[in-house]
Amino acid sequence: MNLNTPKSILIAFSILLSGFASFAQNSVIRGEVKTADGKPAAFVNIFLQPSGAHTTVDQTGHYEINNVKPGKHIVVASFTGLKIQQQEADLLAGQPLIINFTLQEDNRTLQEVNVTSGYNKFARKETENVARMPLLNLENPQVYHVVPKELLQDQVIISYNDVLKNVTGVSQALVNGSNSFNLRGFFTTSYLRNGLQDNKANSIEVTNIERIEVLKGPSATLFGSSLVSFGGLLNRVTKKPFETFSGEVTYTTGGFGLNRVSADFNTPLNKEKGLLLRTNVAYHDERSYQDAGFTKRFFFAPSLLYKVNDRLTVLLDAEIYTQKANDFNRMFPEASFAKTNPRDLNFDWLRSYSSNDLYETSPSVSLFGAVNYQLSDHWKSQTSFSRTSADVEGYWSWNSIVGDSLVSRNPGYQQTNYDYTEVQQNFNGDFSIGRLRNRVVIGLDYFTNTTTSSSASIYGFDEVYIHQADPRYNELTVPALQQAFSAIPYAKSRSKQSAYSAYFSDVLNITDNLLVMASLRVDHFVNGGTYNINLDTTTGKYNQTTLSPKLGLVYQLIPKQLAVFGNYMNGFSNNAPVRQPDGTFTSFKPSRANQWEGGVKLELFNGKVNSTLSYYHIKVDDMIHNSFDPEKAGFQVQDGGQLSKGFEAEVIANPIQGLNIIAGYAYNDIYTINTDPDADGLHQWTGPAHMANLWLSYHLFNTALKGLGIGVGGNYNGKAYIQQSRSQGEFYLPSYKVLNAVLSYEHSVYRISCKLDNLTNEVYWGSYVSRMMPRRFSATVTFKFR
Repeated sequence: MNLNTPKSILIAFSILLSGFASFAQNSVIRGEVKTADGKPAAFVNIFLQPSGAHTTVDQTGHYEINNVKPGKHIVVASFTGLKIQQQEADLLAGQPLIINFTLQEDNRTLQEVNVTSGYNKFARKETENVARMPLLNLENPQVYHVVPKELLQDQVIISYNDVLKNVTGVSQALVNGSNSFNLRGFFTTSYLRNGLQDNKANSIEVTNIERIEVLKGPSATLFGSSLVSFGGLLNRVTKKPFETFSGEVTYTTGGFGLNRVSADFNTPLNKEKGLLLRTNVAYHDERSYQDAGFTKRFFFAPSLLYKVNDRLTVLLDAEIYTQKANDFNRMFPEASFAKTNPRDLNFDWLRSYSSNDLYETSPSVSLFGAVNYQLSDHWKSQTSFSRTSADVEGYWSWNSIVGDSLVSRNPGYQQTNYDYTEVQQNFNGDFSIGRLRNRVVIGLDYFTNTTTSSSASIYGFDEVYIHQADPRYNELTVPALQQAFSAIPYAKSRSKQSAYSAYFSDVLNITDNLLVMASLRVDHFVNGGTYNINLDTTTGKYNQTTLSPKLGLVYQLIPKQLAVFGNYMNGFSNNAPVRQPDGTFTSFKPSRANQWEGGVKLELFNGKVNSTLSYYHIKVDDMIHNSFDPEKAGFQVQDGGQLSKGFEAEVIANPIQGLNIIAGYAYNDIYTINTDPDADGLHQWTGPAHMANLWLSYHLFNTALKGLGIGVGGNYNGKAYIQQSRSQGEFYLPSYKVLNAVLSYEHSVYRISCKLDNLTNEVYWGSYVSRMMPRRFSATVTFKFR
């Protein structure tokens, strides 16, 4: 275990001990903000004068500002398009104070302010999930991005893969419904929902998304190693119930057989509005642009919130999912190296080389629960759990090119069940020791998963011609596969892993503008091994205990506007013992990723410009690879590495009323070190080195055409290597630019949108090598009621 410096551990634990030593007599101001007709006024800004402390009203209409010094304050409520309101507050030591506001405009006026985009609606970065505690963006030394539901609505997004196109430096790793991406050059899958596990094989439905949080860099200290990559993590935050009755129903139709219906209903279940229910439903039916390929799915997500009293709330929600799809067909032309890129293959990309008879069903049930309790003015508790049961059953086919004239089809069958459970306990504190403010999280986490699988595959089932008609093309059928699979054994296995973790993090205000973060995790991983059902044997059992530290520093050069930051972040990946060719076993340490990063964060012109610029350096050590020693051929050794370094810049702006801009650029250079002389130092299948994203959205405000909006933008991805080899050559995906456009009209009771995806009909490819969707027109209509 390498902690780089023992001082970091000493600092972390000394802060923990001092945090329990004494509490200052600071207190809290909390309250409720409503419209004149008694409905919650979400997203109103609340701040104190003269201290400048601030927060944002949540979707239920409530706010809370902690650690307020005793004395006289002015509490101000501010929202674009509304008159500023303020109240005087005389706060006594150790006693909370309730300050409520009622906005003078009715809910329709407030609704129109949101509709016409009279504020920087895409720059809402305040979240408790990133640091596992309430922390403003300018106070957080980590780089992260938030994609709010308002952006999904603005872009008329119906695919989870399209959501991440708005995040700087993220590229899609697998096409179609895989939910897999490259993040700072590392393969990353969307495994987290509301901060806990949610691993399932079906496509992720967007109708229940409140926002997507993308954390950059190795984040094992607060999130462990099982659900994140060395490049970061993806966390979906789902919609929660609120206190008023409302809802909307949406229908979308478009090219390639797109038909989609979704609904979002929210209602209180009692007069006291202490029991709240919100339900999201979606049905999606879509065909591929190829001669085979489809996706059909149904999604049902109820969420129940029970406010027991002003200190205790209980949240229960579920996502119930059924999917039938064969959108997984892949092509592997790089295997032959006959050409260097897919443009030169002279390939008919409208053919799938598969059949709609081959498909997989992937039902899943995900449960989430959280109990939040305010222990005191300074401490609160959250107990949460997540349980996912998911299945995948059916046929698939992956294809590869043989020479330059044949396609080899490689079908398979699987029946796999995934069971994942996570239980987590967090204690959050906000207190002062002398003049030093401490914001602390102390957490315990238990995570376990079991996978049971039965599968078989046939490599080289048949070969069909690329450039001419071939009667064998339609012979890839279920009866033919059933006959072929009856002659081969199925691999049947069951595996189980568990992790027991404890973590601690403290954000210490040295001054109002200088913050230091110190965090530490201890993680005990238990691999129960893989049980071979056919052979009645178990292999791969092992245990590993790892420490993961994290340090951060933030200094606000201009309070609440400009901050410089730096961080050291750690990630790790557990490694199983290996049986060597001579029959001996070798135990390995976990592989480690250490990131050093620095940059600036800006929130200028009263929040109209939000920007983050950063440079990062991620070094992975102790990677396992084949020995270079001819006398140790086939042996595994642990002295390899990987380096990922780059620059990222993001700007979210609202320069004039109604105009919202998102722009980003990222450069990433990643390669292996001392793992393979034939490939070390060469960029591999880790996404493009250069990426850019842009979205411009303008909604008319205070004109006769109020409610009319237009949006245009897209992505640029540079040349992306699938494989590079000094001895064999290279295969890469060419650079591309894809543009999308949306025209919309919003009314208080309905919304109409027309969208054109791939405006210029760009021909481009994703990994694995598959041509991405051609130009498609779609139309969406939404009816709202309150």
